[in-house]
Amino acid sequence: MLLEPFPVRPTIAIFGFGHVGYEIAHVFSRHAVNLVLVDSRPEVLAPERVQALSSGVATLKVRDAPAPEQVVADLPSDAAVLILTHDHAEDLILCDAALRSERTGYTGLIGSSAKWQRFRKRLRELGHDDAMIDRITCPIGDPRIRSKQPAAIAVAVAAELLTRGETTAKAEQSARSD
Repeated sequence: MLLEPFPVRPTIAIFGFGHVGYEIAHVFSRHAVNLVLVDSRPEVLAPERVQALSSGVATLKVRDAPAPEQVVADLPSDAAVLILTHDHAEDLILCDAALRSERTGYTGLIGSSAKWQRFRKRLRELGHDDAMIDRITCPIGDPRIRSKQPAAIAVAVAAELLTRGETTAKAEQSARSD
């Protein structure tokens, strides 16, 4: 009997496919990962926007989700979750869902320190303790990259995930065997 292991590609779920989400997806489309693109606005998930990402090695899954928090439960174990929607209320709901899920890995929220302080307070009110809340990284991205341009934020987020190992050696192994 010959057993051949198939590497498991890590999953990166991007909640919010606006300017920054698109740029992050563009960077990771060149990596051996599963990209899950989620937005509650169907127009931002237009086929022509997604098509531009299909030339990379990433596997793309698009989810037009009026209630994007429901997608969190469908993610594979240890999926990295990036929350950067157009709506702070939606961001909060997604943070809550990610904390309630035992399956998520890295969870990152785009935003300022002030936004994060408001979210910490609200997440406590929703029943999460500080240790649980500390599972969320906010702001996201390598702090040495200070630009607010969407492409620069994408590079900063990619740098953070790559240095944290969120795209793991499994993905590198998969890329070598592809």
